[in-house]
Amino acid sequence: MLSRQLERNYCLNREHRRHSQIPLRSAIILWVYSGCSGSDSDREHFGKTNQENSNLTLEERMSIIGRTRGLVVLLAVFIVGGFNFQAFQNPLLGYALGAEKDRYLAKGKYDGPYFPTKGWRECRPEAVGLKSGKVQQAIAYAATPAFNTDGLVIIRKGYIAGEAYFGDFKIDSVHVSHSMAKSVTSTLIGIAIDKGIIRDLDERICQFLPAWDCNNKKDFRSRITIRHAMTLTSGLEWKEDWSTWDPATNDALTMAQSGRYLNYMSQRKGLYEPGTHFYYSTGDPMLLSPVIQKATGMTALEFAQKHLFTPLNINRGNWNRDRDGYTITSASLFATVRDYAKFGYLFLNKGRWEDKQIVSSEWVEKATRTDRSVKGWAAYGYLWHVNLPYRLTFTGSSYAKGSIPSDGFMAEGVRGQTIVIIPSKDMVIVRVANETKEKMDLTKFLTMVLSAVEN
Repeated sequence: MLSRQLERNYCLNREHRRHSQIPLRSAIILWVYSGCSGSDSDREHFGKTNQENSNLTLEERMSIIGRTRGLVVLLAVFIVGGFNFQAFQNPLLGYALGAEKDRYLAKGKYDGPYFPTKGWRECRPEAVGLKSGKVQQAIAYAATPAFNTDGLVIIRKGYIAGEAYFGDFKIDSVHVSHSMAKSVTSTLIGIAIDKGIIRDLDERICQFLPAWDCNNKKDFRSRITIRHAMTLTSGLEWKEDWSTWDPATNDALTMAQSGRYLNYMSQRKGLYEPGTHFYYSTGDPMLLSPVIQKATGMTALEFAQKHLFTPLNINRGNWNRDRDGYTITSASLFATVRDYAKFGYLFLNKGRWEDKQIVSSEWVEKATRTDRSVKGWAAYGYLWHVNLPYRLTFTGSSYAKGSIPSDGFMAEGVRGQTIVIIPSKDMVIVRVANETKEKMDLTKFLTMVLSAVEN
């Protein structure tokens, strides 16, 4: 069984899903009788904690339907002649019942450029060149119950145009990042290099990890550099299969079970010359935790709080550490949807925030493109997924990638976590979820969002 920490990190909210199976007929009758409209107090009854994920819950469906006379009519039809309750699985049902059509669309006007340090501004989609109907359709697709979307936000020109939260997950709820944290770790390395704390990417990991002997030339590990950890080309023994959550075929799960992430990585054998083989490894970025800690005198979380999170006013959430006190720089970051969007917006603005350069524009450019000095993957930069049209060919989507701009890049985590940045469209798109058996087609979703762009 997974450890408690791992189960928490991966947001396995079985209890909430059990509550979601309340018979629809009984719940609807109770809802109409009591006049309930899906209030926060009701959600607290069904949910567990804000950090846990959930499916699209029953009262979220009820909230979509709203307090309408149409429901009373439907109930009467049900009593007289029966009713097909499978229709309630469709998030667009609210439209047919006369619910507010722009439920997930922002209001307000565009007031010019700004930075969302004190909070995000919102405006009508048309005010930032987006078609409301298309935005709504994209959100409705992501809201498909089987996809277990918890929250999402669509931002253009610095303004929220569309935003949605489902079940007991709310605007101030924090969500696990999974591997999106890798891109944050990459940024911390960039900041440290900008400040001269770390010399460059070619510093060897063994200088920061006493378990490895820098003088043992026969050991491949003595030549693993920061660059290799950033491009997932360390050459260390590793297997990572997410088709099933089985530690027998997934070192990431075994590492998490151990609770001693860095210790687990230090025991991996070097199989290949560093820089010659790419394979996706959640372990490689963990090697950067001691690098940051030893170089800066702070944990990665402390360094992030001082030089990244505080300037952006990201003050909710947490970043877990292993049993030995090392920040888990490969995963396990928790933040709100809007705060993840701030991180994306930083990169949309080439590392600048307000009047300060948080991380150099040169680093942003390097991190979001491939490094040809290693034999890596053409869809991977420095812990960022890059060359987005090409990257999306590996998702199994049948959707054409032609509408996806080539300058797009993203931070991505297992089970549906994404921060997508598209500079040419001035857009940041964030989604968090708890995908299990059925996954949202990310290419389709992004295509739908991009189809909303008018100018």
